[in-house]
Amino acid sequence: MSAATIWKCWFALMLLLAATTASAFVPLGSANIVISLAIAVAKALIVLLFFMELRGSRALVRAFAAAGFFWLLIMIVLTGADYWHRTDALAPIDQVR
Repeated sequence: MSAATIWKCWFALMLLLAATTASAFVPLGSANIVISLAIAVAKALIVLLFFMELRGSRALVRAFAAAGFFWLLIMIVLTGADYWHRTDALAPIDQVR
């Protein structure tokens, strides 16, 4: 990887870092999470494609990298489903008498 590519990647990551920081201070309601996740995906793609050199690697290496991120996606979805389906109801043992 050339020095120019490294500097371009670094600059893109710094811009995305600034966008992440700026989005934390802008009240956009439920769009904040969508924007933050989109920025995070863009940063992850830069790291994957350039620093981990997945662009020029063999198909097997790319398949295992994709499988790892697919597993991460499964874990995030299952954790989110658990979090979103919880209620504020107290268990009978926790209720004040």
